[in-house]
Amino acid sequence: MKRKKSTVAELARLTGKKRRENLIRGAREEGKITFYTSTAPEDIQSLLLAFGMHYPFIQTEMVRDKGTVLRERIIQEYRDGGTPADVIEQSHINLGKLKQRGLIRSYLSPEAKPYPDRLRESESCWVAEQRNFLVLAWNTRLLEEALIPDSYDGLLNPRLKGKIVVEAHDASWMAALTAHWGEKRGIDFFRSLGPQLGGVRTGHQIIAEQIAAGSVVLSPTIHSNNSEWLKRRGLPIDWRPLSPVVTELVGAALPVDPPHPHAALLLIDFILSIEGQKILRLWKRVPCHPGVEADPPYMNSGFDTILVDAKSFLARESDLEKLWHELILAHSGQ
Repeated sequence: MKRKKSTVAELARLTGKKRRENLIRGAREEGKITFYTSTAPEDIQSLLLAFGMHYPFIQTEMVRDKGTVLRERIIQEYRDGGTPADVIEQSHINLGKLKQRGLIRSYLSPEAKPYPDRLRESESCWVAEQRNFLVLAWNTRLLEEALIPDSYDGLLNPRLKGKIVVEAHDASWMAALTAHWGEKRGIDFFRSLGPQLGGVRTGHQIIAEQIAAGSVVLSPTIHSNNSEWLKRRGLPIDWRPLSPVVTELVGAALPVDPPHPHAALLLIDFILSIEGQKILRLWKRVPCHPGVEADPPYMNSGFDTILVDAKSFLARESDLEKLWHELILAHSGQ
């Protein structure tokens, strides 16, 4: 008798001892998985190689782009009839947008059990698997110690005018700080920061590499893992948290109708597992699994953090993007 094929919804809710057996059997038939991610490709390639060692019968394909670009690509693909993505790894803000559009679905993973509730989306549409901390990074050869800011207000030092670069798509950074400080103080700060800028560029990792190379002096919107990785390689870059540090969560989500759902759920399980989290840690990313400490531990301790409120940001996204353009991007000619 031919085995009845499970729906994606049924697979996503599987629990118990036979779950992994069912997923492996289905993944053998599927033989492929497409992973959409905004994480640096070399980091994800290591993760996918390890995944492939466990499941050599699954051919992996990675599609990588900047967060908002990838988000809009997925939305357009669904408008055109569906996405080839099996797993989507994005910031919690971009995943929130996809959830609003009904493009991702809830799922259960046994590997998610150790994760605290604050790292789980309220309706189980994703579990946070890494944290991005936006910190101050600078070139240690180009900036004297006395000029290194130890607070956000320190960025307004007239001697830093023209030396500061920010990431072009970080309106959420502005939104989080403004919500924390209050609207008046927040808008006043960013209105003062705009004329201080020496440029606006795209890509947190790219800006970090430019700081290490000396083409950028400093930036307050660098992911700490990018800075730490370059620092560990002996390059002239260092970083420090400015309190409070704005934080984004990164999660792995299941599309509403993935082409290869069995393989997709196996990959999500692997990302959330201790093994997958340790692979992310090797690249100086900050894992979310409570049993996997950051390397070094100071990557996620010893400073105050605030989380970008995704729902609040998305509710005002258009207005906030306009304000970001007015206060920040307009000073770079963008």
